[in-house]
Amino acid sequence: MITWLNNKIDQLLQPELLRPENLGQLHPGDYVPIPSDIVLPSIITAFAFVLIRHIFDRLVVYPIGTYFGLKDSIPRKNTFDHPVLEQEYKNSKSPTSDVILVLSKKTGISERTIQFWFKKRKKQDKVSGIKRLSDSSWSFAFYFVLSWYGIYVLSNKQWSTKTEDCWKGWPLLTVSNDMYYYYLLELGYYISYIYMLFTDHKRKDFLEFFIHHNVTVILLILSWSVNVVRIGALVLCIHDPVDYLLTFAKSAVYCKKHRVADVCFVVFLFLWILTRLIVYPYVVLYSVYIELPTLAENDINIKTLDSSLVIQFLKALLVVLQVLHVLWTILIFKSAATKFTRGELQDARSDSEDDEKDEDDDDVLNDENFKEMSNNNTGNDGIGQ
Repeated sequence: MITWLNNKIDQLLQPELLRPENLGQLHPGDYVPIPSDIVLPSIITAFAFVLIRHIFDRLVVYPIGTYFGLKDSIPRKNTFDHPVLEQEYKNSKSPTSDVILVLSKKTGISERTIQFWFKKRKKQDKVSGIKRLSDSSWSFAFYFVLSWYGIYVLSNKQWSTKTEDCWKGWPLLTVSNDMYYYYLLELGYYISYIYMLFTDHKRKDFLEFFIHHNVTVILLILSWSVNVVRIGALVLCIHDPVDYLLTFAKSAVYCKKHRVADVCFVVFLFLWILTRLIVYPYVVLYSVYIELPTLAENDINIKTLDSSLVIQFLKALLVVLQVLHVLWTILIFKSAATKFTRGELQDARSDSEDDEKDEDDDDVLNDENFKEMSNNNTGNDGIGQ
């Protein structure tokens, strides 16, 4: 069954990439990428990462979070059920005064009580500090380890500094064992993180992250299938070192170590601009859009590669990544601006509604109309429609 599945994967993702005459040119021990060698192993690796994540939470995150006074759960204060208000809550968690007025007329509930209802309803969705720390700490641990592993792997590769060599000799570009494991771990992580996006706390930029991680998975699989692993490894190595700085800064914020977070954020901001807005476009995109077509003019194999639909698709995905870089840069600068206006580093890439202050909590609890409806918990009964 596994053999049959692997054969189907190879037929789908790598149809006749290497002809018999190509294979005859390989030296004993040389290895060129085969899709079945990484697709199923990466799925198994993804399951392993999910399991390791749970162990990491229990052995590392929870003790650290508890030490810094973070709570594993948030007290839930019941609110009365009401389908009309619940439906509006799905549309907007902070309705305008005009919408509240309409809801008041529709339900027969006072505007003040409706305002209280929305405040209490939002508190039910708040995410605990431990869960936030879990997300950022896990990302930090992965990116920290893999970024330095990637730098180690690429440090002795000539093509890492001379990007023309990412293409010369295709399709007989051999892959070393360390490169294989680098790709396998990265692919397994991003597959696992797509799942974790649905299980971790809600993000303001959920869609951007979902697109980014799916694009990354597709890039990794396709680049492996057509043996353009070298340029793919450069993309990974450019991205990872910056990400662990951001996730560490977020972890420091959750642990109330704002000075540490500020220092990390400044370093992160500098490296983000350097890698995402300068190195990535002027190294990766330049190599893909300028060097590759130039080499294709004098090499029939590279010309075949450059004119293939797969490479055109990969080129488009690399541009999508750059668009996401620009969008995230805007969010990051908003976060930096918030630092100067509020004096506290905010996570512009998470749902800011979860960070609301609780100044009016006592008023909410003590409001007589609200207490009566909460105690009755009657839904529509006794409420005018």
